[in-house]
Amino acid sequence: MRTYFFIPLAPAVIGLILALIAYAAPLGNTGVNGSTGALLALLGALATAAGIVIVMMPSVRHRVWGSLNILVLLGAGLTAVAAYFLMQYGFAIIMVATCLGLILAIAMSMRRRAA
Repeated sequence: MRTYFFIPLAPAVIGLILALIAYAAPLGNTGVNGSTGALLALLGALATAAGIVIVMMPSVRHRVWGSLNILVLLGAGLTAVAAYFLMQYGFAIIMVATCLGLILAIAMSMRRRAA
């Protein structure tokens, strides 16, 4: 198990919850509830969290691991942009934190392999 990836997994799950709140609006009107943009941001957050879980599995080969890391990082970044355009600033900040956590986890994992 690649434990370094628990660092970005926590904000990714929080982002998934915030995306669900923005789309379903159980706590009141968010202004984007039920919209296609909020649904796409929810799917992006779900894909990011699922991708991080897949990256954490030790059975993933190194080449696939590297490609998947790039795709998950790109997905988290684009989801942050989508959240910003939806004016869900807390969600956008959490997804930026996920991006930074992914960069940190990748760097720590590669440093460990080099040593």
